[in-house]
Amino acid sequence: MPTNVNIQNGTDTSLSVNTSVTPALSDSYWGIDTDTAPGNQKTAILWMDRDIGITDGDTWVFTTSFTFDGVQIQLLESLTGTAVSSDIKIRIVAGTHDSGWSEDNTSVEFSGGDGANYQINGTFFLNGSYDDVTYSLISI
Repeated sequence: MPTNVNIQNGTDTSLSVNTSVTPALSDSYWGIDTDTAPGNQKTAILWMDRDIGITDGDTWVFTTSFTFDGVQIQLLESLTGTAVSSDIKIRIVAGTHDSGWSEDNTSVEFSGGDGANYQINGTFFLNGSYDDVTYSLISI
């Protein structure tokens, strides 16, 4: 059963994103939906299988990176295999601001290169057996 990762881009700027996983994981167990998150809409970025291909006790980190208003952003998911499934945590890094790993919703505020203030919220949403994750980028 998959978890889907989305970006709700609440700005007018289209985001060019780059997504990877470490260590390497077969593309049978995860995939990239797109490398662009258009402005003012929600976009599916990637999916990961939560119970097939994820070995008990091993951890994979999925990273979606982009630059926004001169600030390097990383949206991360950590998937650790269990005996029957997997556990997920999320983390948001925006320049020098870091939410740290969280099993719950989390957020980070940061200032862009032009001095404007922004916030990225990471939110879990139940979708079938597993939570999906949506990161929302907004001006504050």
